[in-house]
Amino acid sequence: MPLIKELRQFKNQSCNEGYLTIYLSTDQTSNDQQRGEWKIRLKNGLKKIEKYIEADNEATIKAYRHVKKKATEAIYAIQTELPKSIVLIASPNGDFFLRKLQIPVENTFYWDNEPKIEQLERLSKEYPTEGILFVQKEHVFMIETSLGEINIERLYNLEIEKEDWKQYDGIAASERMAKRANHRDKYEQRFEANQQRAFKDLANTIQKEADRNKWSTIYLVGEQGLTTEFEKQLLFPTVKIIDKNYKKFSSKEIVGQVLAS
Repeated sequence: MPLIKELRQFKNQSCNEGYLTIYLSTDQTSNDQQRGEWKIRLKNGLKKIEKYIEADNEATIKAYRHVKKKATEAIYAIQTELPKSIVLIASPNGDFFLRKLQIPVENTFYWDNEPKIEQLERLSKEYPTEGILFVQKEHVFMIETSLGEINIERLYNLEIEKEDWKQYDGIAASERMAKRANHRDKYEQRFEANQQRAFKDLANTIQKEADRNKWSTIYLVGEQGLTTEFEKQLLFPTVKIIDKNYKKFSSKEIVGQVLAS
């Protein structure tokens, strides 16, 4: 389930004892973060809340300290694999939600009767649901992303009749060498004709997916000739082409590269 849908489950929930909501920047590419700045921010943010509720009854303070301890332990447990940021929502009644994010957040800490998801709702507009298509000659890799998260990964393979190359040696090889270029041209023409039809069919499938999931943008990545050809088959208002080969990249890395472009 996409992150924003998960968090909306908290929207109408409340707890008299309180909800702890944390948005914490943990980007390890930042020089400050490499020195453990996030630990200081976490400690100070939680300390500030405790100081603020000192005037409340003992039960509230006890509940907060219990949730604070659980939250701190959970965050420290993932300190060797921290992403750009994290969001945490927890309450004394057992609700606990911790998610790593690949987008920056504003450091904020809340203790209130309701969880605070306004920042994520705002970020969902900045990082809406989008589709990334890594177009290659014989397959297309699709990623649906929102809030920097991967919602869907899907591989479409193009099944096409393959030429069975037979090996020739000696004189037979040299005699057939002259015919080879023409033979390859005919093969390529047939391949490209089939590919064009396949792109059109797949574009229709992608279009339905984009409309159903309300994509705001489709990114086409890969070799320019292939992305340009695929774009011709799409009837979508916002299509952006990125002429880069992400063949050796993971899905997470592809999303990061596209969002940073």
